[in-house]
Amino acid sequence: MKFKTHALSGLNMVLTDGVHGPSLAPTEMLLLNVGIITVCYALLCKPSFGDKKGIITLTIFTLVAAASRVVLEPFPNVQPLTVMCLLMGACLGARRGMAFAVMATMLSNIILSHGYWTIFQASGWAFIAFIGSKINIVYNNELAMKKLIISSAFLSVLFDWWVSLSVYHVGMSSTEFLIYLLNGIPFDIMHAMASIFTAVWFAPAIVKLLQDYSTPDLQENSVGEVDVIIA
Repeated sequence: MKFKTHALSGLNMVLTDGVHGPSLAPTEMLLLNVGIITVCYALLCKPSFGDKKGIITLTIFTLVAAASRVVLEPFPNVQPLTVMCLLMGACLGARRGMAFAVMATMLSNIILSHGYWTIFQASGWAFIAFIGSKINIVYNNELAMKKLIISSAFLSVLFDWWVSLSVYHVGMSSTEFLIYLLNGIPFDIMHAMASIFTAVWFAPAIVKLLQDYSTPDLQENSVGEVDVIIA
C-alpha cells in the first residue's frame, strides 16, 4: 500500500502503518501470524505430509514468492505474486493455491509491515488463485499463454482496486476515494505490465517446476480438488 501514499498528497491524506483498523500488541500479532501461517501450511501440504520432495518444492516456492515481494518492494507496484497465485491455482488446485497466496502475503508482510491492508492483500491474492483454478490456464499440461496474459493483467488491476478499499474510512467521501483510485491508475498499469512480463518470461518455467517436481498427488487438475477449499 505504500506505493499509493504520495498520490494522496493533494487530499492531505497520508496512509501510515497501523492507522486503519484495530491494532494488536506485538505478542498478539506474532501469535496471529504463526497461527495463520501454520494453518495455511497444513492446507498447502495436505495430504502429502509424508512426501518430502513435494513438501520441499512447495515450501521453497512459497518462500521465493514471499522474498520476491520484499526484493522488488522499491519498484512501484511490481507484484510477480499475482501470476504465481494464478499458476498455483491452475496447477495445484484452489485449496493449495489459496493457502499459498495467504502464506506468501503474511510472510512478506512480516518484513514489509502488517496493517489493515494485509487482510485485503491476502484475500485478493487468494481470490486470484481461486480464479486460476477455474479458467484452464494449464490444460493437458499445456500453458495457455494468451489466456494467462489477459487474465493476469485484468486481475492485477482488480486486485489493486480491492486493496484500495483498505484506505476507505468513515469521513472519507466517495469523491475522495474516486480521486484516490484515479491517482493510482499509473500504479495499476505498472502492476499489469509487471504481471504480463512475469507471465511471458517466467510462467513456463514455473509451470514446469510445479509439474516436474510435485508428486502426482499434488498435481490436481480442474476435475479434481479445484472445487475443494478445505477437504
